[in-house]
Amino acid sequence: MGVEAIVFDVDGTLALLPIDWRAVIDAIREEPCSANSFLGFVNRCHGTESFWRIHNLVSELELRAVENIVVLDNSPVIVSELCRLYTIGFVTMQSKVAGVEVLKRLGISDCAKVLVSREDARNRIEQIAIAVKKLGVSPSRTLFIGDKMLDALAAYLNGLKAVVILRNARDLRISDTDYLDEDLEVLGIPIAKNLLDAIEIASRLGWVRIAGVDKGLSDSG
Repeated sequence: MGVEAIVFDVDGTLALLPIDWRAVIDAIREEPCSANSFLGFVNRCHGTESFWRIHNLVSELELRAVENIVVLDNSPVIVSELCRLYTIGFVTMQSKVAGVEVLKRLGISDCAKVLVSREDARNRIEQIAIAVKKLGVSPSRTLFIGDKMLDALAAYLNGLKAVVILRNARDLRISDTDYLDEDLEVLGIPIAKNLLDAIEIASRLGWVRIAGVDKGLSDSG
């Protein structure tokens, strides 16, 4: 069954912001509410005074990093093509203001029917649920594209179709008994090499229909 809406993760899927995360982690470890990673911190400490201090710190870093944004996989062209046919939403663990600036830099602000940021939810599972509700589309008629295992699981738990982009995957075997590609296959979530590959996979599965995938979109980047 085809989809009516597509929700994209922003950071790591469409673009990258060069940020010194080591400094952020050092600051997190000084907080009364702490964690070993930024995403773990946001999930555990969301809404606390510690969260808002780190949020403000990272937001400043993100806004500075926008000046040196790295665009991935010719994402502005691909998203703009899809925007003509589908309702588009975005989720990001960046701040709202940084997310808005990134979409402006990519030239796809007009495509955004919704932008869910870290202020809105503590993790990707909650973000996707909020995005789908705001878009007013059935989860089963929504495709999510992200770049982390958590993205894949969050989409699955919310009942969305999903493709996960694992660029330059070094080893999908994470232990003697566990393979990421096998786990994702069980969940019905295919792995893509890049954004265009993700759209082509979704097209083959009958989830999306876009002429640019077959003619010329692959030549645009």
